[in-house]
Order: sequence, then C-alpha cells, then structure tokens
Amino acid sequence: MSEDQPLYNSKIISTFLKLLNKKYPQVDQRELLLYADIKPYQVNDEGHWFAQRQVDRFHEKLTELVGCDIAREGGRYAASEESLGVMGKHVFGTIGPANTFFAIGNAASNFTKSSLHTCRKIADNKVEITVTPLAGVDEKLYQCENRIGFYEAVVTIFNHQAPEVEHPECMFRGGSCCRYILSWENTPYAVVRRIRNVVLPLVLLLYAPFDYFLEVGHIGEMLVGLGFLALAASYLAERLEKMEIAKALSKLKESTDTMIEEIGVNYDNARMVNEVGQAITKQGSINEVLENVIKVVEKRLGYDRCVIMLADAKKGSLKFCTGYGYDEKQQEVLEKTSFNLTDSDSKGIFVSCFRDRKSIFVNDFAELTHIHSPKSVSFSETMGADSFICCAILCEGESLGVLAVDNMKSRKKLKQSDLSLLTGIAPLIGMTLRNAIFAEREKRITEQVRQSQKMEAVGLLARGIAHDFNNLLTAITGFVNLAQMKMSQDDPAAGFLDHVISAADRAATLTRGLLTFSRKQATNPEYTDLNTLVNSEQRLLSRLITNDIELKIEMSEEHLPVFADSGQIDQAVMNLVTNARDAMPEGGVLTVKTGMMEMGVEFLESHGYGAIGQYAVLSVTDTGTGMDDATKAHIMEPFFTTKEVGKGTGLGLAIVYGIVKQHDGYLEIDSQPEKGTTFNVYLPLLTTPPRASYPFLP
Repeated sequence: MSEDQPLYNSKIISTFLKLLNKKYPQVDQRELLLYADIKPYQVNDEGHWFAQRQVDRFHEKLTELVGCDIAREGGRYAASEESLGVMGKHVFGTIGPANTFFAIGNAASNFTKSSLHTCRKIADNKVEITVTPLAGVDEKLYQCENRIGFYEAVVTIFNHQAPEVEHPECMFRGGSCCRYILSWENTPYAVVRRIRNVVLPLVLLLYAPFDYFLEVGHIGEMLVGLGFLALAASYLAERLEKMEIAKALSKLKESTDTMIEEIGVNYDNARMVNEVGQAITKQGSINEVLENVIKVVEKRLGYDRCVIMLADAKKGSLKFCTGYGYDEKQQEVLEKTSFNLTDSDSKGIFVSCFRDRKSIFVNDFAELTHIHSPKSVSFSETMGADSFICCAILCEGESLGVLAVDNMKSRKKLKQSDLSLLTGIAPLIGMTLRNAIFAEREKRITEQVRQSQKMEAVGLLARGIAHDFNNLLTAITGFVNLAQMKMSQDDPAAGFLDHVISAADRAATLTRGLLTFSRKQATNPEYTDLNTLVNSEQRLLSRLITNDIELKIEMSEEHLPVFADSGQIDQAVMNLVTNARDAMPEGGVLTVKTGMMEMGVEFLESHGYGAIGQYAVLSVTDTGTGMDDATKAHIMEPFFTTKEVGKGTGLGLAIVYGIVKQHDGYLEIDSQPEKGTTFNVYLPLLTTPPRASYPFLP
C-alpha cells in the first residue's frame, strides 16, 4: 500500500488540536501541521483523510513539542463528554457501555481505513475488542495506546470507574492483531439479582442432603423464609434498578435540556447575526461602516470592550481604527500602537490572526507571554488583556484587519459560542468594509481623474497665457531698451524705465513657473541619486529654516537612482520645504526623508496611479496647520494660495506638481487640519542603469 494512501479521517487530528488548545496552548500548531504536511483547511474538512506518513509525522512532532507522548491522553479526550458534545452524550446515555462498544466497532470505518474492529460481549460488564490491521498498513505503537485511552474514556462516560483493560495479544509484540478485554464493575441491582439467583437455588440444594441425613425438618418454615428472601431481594433489585434508571433519565434530561438550550441559543444567535448583518451592511464610507460595527457589537453583543484594527494599503502594519470600553490612557496607547505585518518571525496574537486568517481564543494571555516581544507584552499589560477573542476580518479569503473583544470589567467568561458567533460576523464586516473601500476608491479615482483633467486644462490655459505673456514681455522689454538707448543717463525718466525692466523680469519668472506647471519647460535629465541631491541641499535648506523650527534630514541607506533634471528636483525640494516652513508660523518639526517602495496593484488602484514597480520616495513633513479637503482640492492650481496678500505667488506647489509630472512621477498629499502635512514625491526608480553613469555606486 502506498505511504500516501488516505487512511485516517481529519476528525482524529482535529481532536488532538482541540486538546492542545485546552491543555497545551504553548504548542505552535502552525509548526506542527507544517511538519506533518497537513493544511489547516484539510483539518477543518470532515471529509478529508490523511496518510500513515502524515499522522506519524504529526505524532513525532507533537511528542517533541509537548515533551511527552500524549497518544493515550488524546484517546481519552476523544471519548470525553467535552469532545463528544451534548449529542454524543445523549446518544451514548441511552445504550450503555457494552452496546456503545458495539456501536463504536460498527462506526470505526468512518474514522479509519487502516484496520477492522470487531466486538464480542463476554458478560454484561465485559467485552472483547479485536483490531486487525488491513493488508499493507503499517500502524505504530502509539496508535495502540490511543485506542486504549479511548476505550477507558467510553466507560467513564457512564459514571463508572475506569475499566480494567487486559491486552493479551498485541500486533506490536508479535501478535497478528490487537485484542483488548475490558471489564468494569456491575451495577448494584445486577449484584443483588445475581445473589438472589445464586443463593436461593443453592440453599434448596443444600437443604435436601441435610434433611435426609440429619432430619432437619421445618421445610415449610424454610420455604416461607426463602420466599420472603426472594421477594425482598427482588424488591431491592427492582428498587435499585429504578434508581439507576431514574439517574440515567436524569442525565438524559440534563443532556436534552442542554441540547434544547443550545438550540435556543443558536436560534437567538442566528437572529442576532441576521440583525447585525442588516445593521453593518448599510452602504456608507469606511468610517460610517466602522461606527455601525462598533455600535452593533456594543449594543447587541454586549462585550465589555472591542477594538478594530485594519491593515494599511501596503499591508505593512495593523493600525487602530475604532473601539470602545477603554479608558483615556488605554485609548491613547491604542492610537499610537501599530503591529508590523512584514516580520515573518512575529508570533503575536493580532499578527497571527491576520496572517493565518483565523479566529483565536486566548484563555490566559499570561501563558503566551514567552512567544511575544517585550513591546507586545507591555501593550498587553497596559490594556489589561487576560482572556479575549481575536477574529480576522476577511473578504474573499483576504485579511483586511482584526476584531478583538473581551469582558475585562464584568469578568463574564467568554465561551466557544462567542468565538463561533464572532467568526460568523467577521466576514460580514469584511464584506461591508471591502464595499466601502471600493466605493471610496472609485470615488477617489473619479475625483483624481477629474482633478487630472482639470489640471491638464489649467495647464493648457497656463501654457497659452505664458506664451502670449512672454511675447508681450519681449515687446515691452525691447521697446524699453530702445527708449533707454535714446535717452541720456541723467534723464529723469530713466529711473522709471529701470522699474519697468525690473517688473518685466519678475513677470518673466512667473511665466517660467507657468511653463514648468504646464510641463513644457526645457529639461536636462541625467542619471543621478536622490540621496545625493537632497544631501547637496542640506546647507541651503538649513538657511531657509527659522530658529523655532527643527529640521530633520533622514536619508535612506539604499541607493535611489533616478533619471531626473537635478536643477528641477532641487527647485521642487526648495519649494516644498519653503511651503512647510510657512505652514508652521509658531514653530515645529520639519522632516525631509528619502526612501524606496514597491507600488503594487492594490496601492496603485487605491491612489489612481498607473505604473507598477519600484519608486524612490521623497517625503517632506511638517507639524503645522494642515489643510482641509477643500484646500487640498485646489492647492496645486496656479495662483491659489492660503497666504496673505503679498506673501506668496501661488506658484510654488504648482511648479512642484509640474516638475513631478514631467519626470513621470506622482505627488501625494496627506494632511489634516491642525495635525500637519506630508508631501510624498514618487519618482520611478532605475533598477538597471548603465554603471558608467553612476559614479556614486560602488
């Protein structure tokens, strides 16, 4: 038989994983399944079967991670009330131990195709089970131990003591099969009946020789006494049997009540999920969706605290979006905290939940501190996290963020049903968020297209005005020069003409700015490095900054080769820094930073950009007054300015926009009122330039 022949149902592995969740949460189940070549979705599929090689590797790694062999313990857990659930307890409670073993033998083929199970009843409290391996199957000793643990647990379900297990024949000790003889104590009424059935006939048999040889007599009295004894024994046996039946019926009622209660809870949860779905799937912006989600969780689900963290567009980090139930200090920490999603070694709960696209039930976070970084442990202590549930917010298999809840204040215990409920709600949240993201993205792209078309139209207008104005300036300057040539140096009108020439020069500067904005300014591009350009301007930039502003220059450690006009890039940097300085009249921090990023499809679509690839990034950030959406919509237009009259031409950022577009780049603005502004300039990165053109490369 092939080593990859499917022999063991996924329920066997699933039971061991449930045991690990309960008693050994420190075990890394991802590592365990990876070593065994088992996929999580295969375990969740009750119709999937695993090969002997996979279960052997699973047991090998499990023993290593736990530190001992828990095969027998796993068998006991598989037949426990907790693992079987209410329905299993209900069914087994009606048939008794012996019949249960017959039922298990008949159902064994639903769990394993490796062996044949047969059961033989020896007595009411004794059975013999024979397990015969099928041809070509190479079972291992741990599987024998697992079976013994399972048989032991079956008997204890019926409130008996652990059975006595004899193992007279074992395939791992030279036998052709594994044979198990299980016996357990009899019930009291069965003992009384046995005594009655044995003692009374024995007394009659003994009386005959005694009466014959010793002439005992009193046969009538003896028969009456035996009759009363038989009646008493029968009454006692019947009474004990009724007590046992009443006890069994009581357990049956308990399991039935529990099952009815669970049905009611499931019905209520189904109605709740429906109501929650209707509430959170209302169309709206991302903020509106998150607000609806939080309201629903707080009002209808009633958890003490809830937090939602979403991934950024680059899927580089998880950041706090909204939540409730946290005090002021905790809220402040949440808003400043982010979790790195790019670190493959990270084993934090939030990161693992997001990365593995699964729900995690943490019974006691203190037991998991050894796998977390000091930063995560400190965060947990600040939040007071103890027992909580964390669910991945999914849409079409893609993780968008995580939802976490706990009951820190009320100390109400979280249950498996809470996990199931939240796991069912999380995809609804994900679907709604994705719709909101798409709607906002479509709106943003439409707005960007409209803005681009507007800027193109303004550019055409500016280009035409600049050319016409240039022609007028040329004529003005020419005629003024001719007039100056005809005048003597001491003529009083000469000074006025000098002012005309000065004004014409300033006007010419404006026309050059308009031509730059319209991207018709002549350029002289060359291979250069963005870090080199910014470094060469540090001294000049420092002169632009006042004493109450702190200038920070942060250069990327990597080379950032670009094909650009150095003069124009210098001008763009100067304009951005000047604009940032003017946005901080009361001082602040101005940061100039370079870096590199990979523009993926999702990022490009969300921003309305067009070319996938690597880009050099120049960021200029201030902590100034910031801008609202209305201002951002016009900030790039020529002659638009928020400065006082006489303190700005309104061409600075328009020129930057033209320079960036002329270099096939993108300009991004991130600004909020009173929180500052960041301008990101993206320039195409040259990954394979001619080495002769790069003296700065090693």
